Amino acid sequence: MYDPALPLVSVVTPSFNQGRFLRATIESVLGQSYPNLEYIVIDGGSSDGSLGILQSYAHEPRLRWLSEPDRGQSDAINKGWARSCGQILAWLNSDDTYLPAAISTQVQALLADPSAGAVYADAQYIDAAGRSLTRIYGRPYSPQALLRLELPAQPTVFLRRELVAQVGPISLARRYSMDTDYWARLARLAPFRQVRALVATYRLHPESKTVGQTSGFYQEWLEVAEHFFAHPDLPGELRAARGEVIADIYAAIANLEAQTGSLPQLLRYLAYALAAGGLRPRMLKLPLVLAERYLPLGLAARASDLWGRVRR
Repeated sequence: MYDPALPLVSVVTPSFNQGRFLRATIESVLGQSYPNLEYIVIDGGSSDGSLGILQSYAHEPRLRWLSEPDRGQSDAINKGWARSCGQILAWLNSDDTYLPAAISTQVQALLADPSAGAVYADAQYIDAAGRSLTRIYGRPYSPQALLRLELPAQPTVFLRRELVAQVGPISLARRYSMDTDYWARLARLAPFRQVRALVATYRLHPESKTVGQTSGFYQEWLEVAEHFFAHPDLPGELRAARGEVIADIYAAIANLEAQTGSLPQLLRYLAYALAAGGLRPRMLKLPLVLAERYLPLGLAARASDLWGRVRR
């Protein structure tokens, strides 16, 4: 039953040919204990039975949906938010789910801290069959941490509408890092608050969209960071972190080159990292990565064991 004392929450699910998981996602939203809910599914023109699933909810007044070709996930989320009315916004991908008290938990956290522009929490990795894997623990927030890819688990994030209105829509230009880019843009204006609770699942399966460890992803990550630090109104303490953050990104690219690339490229990016911010913790993993790639299995295992002992 609607409670006028509580804000309306609008959840958008972008979906394209995810009929295999879509019903579980929808049920997890409609099964929430929170009373004031608006749910919008934006389908990109699926041909796999998704429309039949959506049509089966014609009796559900909280759910609206649209199916038409779009420009991908970001476009679908932007469309949904533009059609929504809630004071609090979220998106839930069509292969992820909320736990029963997810919305109530996150709304209460936002109400308890008016300074927070967004809240995030823990999520559980699950496989295609819904079996639990590892838990994603939220890390302490800072804009610098975001840019180092210490990211909030996306299904757990809830945002104030006024903050989204200030920042504008999610960029359609970011193929790999749309959420990283958006969190960084939001972080310039208001802090994220961590909630120590498990509120969502994040499904891993072969068809899921994944950034992977690709050069394209790292190039976008670098662009996001440079754009963040180029903002004219950035506080001095954040601007001072640029060297370390850029060095961390180049060190991550060097680690990727150590796994699958060439030694000259590895040395190139390592030099960039050292020039940007000096020796960084991510660089310490390079010998282990190289050992795993080039040494016989037994020696590589010993190197890995030694690395683990050093870290402890």
